[in-house]
Amino acid sequence: MFDEFECINNLKRGSYKAFTKIYDEYADSVFSFALLQLRNRDAARDVVQDTFMKLWINRRIINCTGNLKGFILSIARYRIIDTLRQQMHEPKFEEYIEHCAEAPTEVTPEDIIMYDEFLSLLTEAKERLTPRERQIYEMSRDSQLTVSQIAGELGISEQTVKNHITSALRILRNAIKGSPLIFIFWL
Repeated sequence: MFDEFECINNLKRGSYKAFTKIYDEYADSVFSFALLQLRNRDAARDVVQDTFMKLWINRRIINCTGNLKGFILSIARYRIIDTLRQQMHEPKFEEYIEHCAEAPTEVTPEDIIMYDEFLSLLTEAKERLTPRERQIYEMSRDSQLTVSQIAGELGISEQTVKNHITSALRILRNAIKGSPLIFIFWL
């Protein structure tokens, strides 16, 4: 039987056994919660890992009498928000969120497969870019640098940066255009 109060007290004293009990009790709930929000299994697993790592690191200052699950889900929620903030400027994510808003709230295996297939197509399409286009595209989208920051870092004009981004987007759109996936609109 799971005694939450006892586990919290033992956890505060550094008990690995108590931590394992808490993990076993709540990890599935955290994973489901994260998967529902992020629609990505790897990201959901990362949230579970980060959540319980943060719980362990801050075990001595835990103050959650009577609602450990709520406390753990609160940690997970902040980690999910951080993940979403990191992904927010990625166009593929923005379109995926729009799709999810229109889709049923339950994550189906088909949703996961479709999203994974889209990411695979995107990765293949990126291989068609020249090294410079890919570098500038990733600096813009992945590193979220502005056109002027990219230009300054690479020692080229802002117009050249804009031209490379436009060219990269055209190539990516054309490479993914025939895909039946709804994610093709991310560009």
